Amino acid sequence: MPNKRVKAPFDWSTLNLQAVLLTVGFVILISISAFTVFVIDRAAKDDEDLARTLSIQDKLTAVLLVARRAESGQRGYLLTQQDVYLQDYNAATPRMVPVVNELRELVRDPALIKVADRMQAIITEKLHELQRTIELQKSGNLGDALALLRTNEGRNIMEELRLLVTDTINSQARIRVERTATSQRNNMLLLILTLAGSALIILIGGTSIVLVQRNYRQAEIARQELAGTNNNLERIVEFRTADLTEANNEIQRFAYIVSHDLRSPLVNIMGFTSELEALRNDIFDEVARLTAEVATLNGQAAAAAAAAPTDARVVQLGTDFDEAIRFIKTSIGNMDRLINAVLKLSREGRRQFHPEKIDMKALLGQVAENVSHRVMELGATLDVLDLPLVESDPLALEQIFTNLVDNAIKYRRTDEPLHITVRGRTTSVHAIYDVEDNGRGIDGGDHQRVFELFRRSGKQDRPGEGIGLAHVRALVRRLGGTMELKSELGQGSTFTVILPLRWSVNSRSAA
Repeated sequence: MPNKRVKAPFDWSTLNLQAVLLTVGFVILISISAFTVFVIDRAAKDDEDLARTLSIQDKLTAVLLVARRAESGQRGYLLTQQDVYLQDYNAATPRMVPVVNELRELVRDPALIKVADRMQAIITEKLHELQRTIELQKSGNLGDALALLRTNEGRNIMEELRLLVTDTINSQARIRVERTATSQRNNMLLLILTLAGSALIILIGGTSIVLVQRNYRQAEIARQELAGTNNNLERIVEFRTADLTEANNEIQRFAYIVSHDLRSPLVNIMGFTSELEALRNDIFDEVARLTAEVATLNGQAAAAAAAAPTDARVVQLGTDFDEAIRFIKTSIGNMDRLINAVLKLSREGRRQFHPEKIDMKALLGQVAENVSHRVMELGATLDVLDLPLVESDPLALEQIFTNLVDNAIKYRRTDEPLHITVRGRTTSVHAIYDVEDNGRGIDGGDHQRVFELFRRSGKQDRPGEGIGLAHVRALVRRLGGTMELKSELGQGSTFTVILPLRWSVNSRSAA
């Protein structure tokens, strides 16, 4: 009887709640992560736009400063005729166009692109005005240069540039303020969401810890109860196993005693039957003698005629007596074989197994050798294929496969040569052997019947007591294995023996 331990009850409600909490926490983490990525991307874009706005403001200021520096150098040179003022002019004028170009590379808005185009035109115009006055001064036409300066053409150009730059800087300042406010709102939203998510995760984590601790306490209590239950169950199983073992031993002893004691009256019956057989001859000889004497004493024909029926009745009585004696002898023989079978099963049930590593191909080869003369007489074939090794009791295995091969020979078909094949295979823990024949087969309804003691299947035209397969299955079970049967009438049979690769005392099958 297998020892099955009781499983501890599991708190599925706690598990479901923990699963829900973990799912919610996972969803919150994903949401926070996704929103964080979105906000960070927006913040990075806002920072980029803000940096561009600052750069645009810086370049606008640079354009105005460079233009004013160039104009200051021009006017100082015209008023003082000193070349020192040309240094500021010569340093500023080469930067005027590149600064505008740098501004054009920063702008993306179409309106700012138009502003940059206009600034480029104004700068070009201013450069032309500055160059004319400087060239007139260098050629000695100071009056013409001053007259050109007094027209306010240069002043008007600078005023237009200053207004354009100032308006653009102010518009960029407003955009910068808006973008700064947007970035601050996004950062604040991210902070709020992060804090809220963190609080929720902390709450979920704390709740999970409480649930885990509660479940742990419940599991600890259940484990203690389970340990007590299993210990009690093990004791019950041990007691019941001992009871079953004792009952089985008692049954085997009872079978042995009964079978042994039945032999005494059976021997007496056999002896008295032999005496009756001997006495029968004496009785009927005496009857014949007395009949003859009566006929002689009477000496009459009528008496002789009357004696004839008497002789016929005596002959009939002798025939009936002989038939009764034969029936008694046949019944005694059957009883003797059945008692021997019970004694054999009883002895096998008490025999101790001695496992050893067995070459099954060699063992089946010996079995085939033992039946070789019968196989040759019948014109049959017996093929033993490669068989896996097994660690078990060799005598029990020899009895098992000898019975199976004998059955295949006994229940052969008369219309087809018998062919028996023994093959094997292994699994991780079992060795499997098939004994296959093309005999007369077994009806599907009798597949279990043939393994019962004193039960047989099909026509009872072959000698036997119906104990062979019962004995085989009992041995297989004691070796910790099982048996299977596949068979159809007229299609042959396959007996499958499944054994553990290594047998031990505790591996006896419960099947």
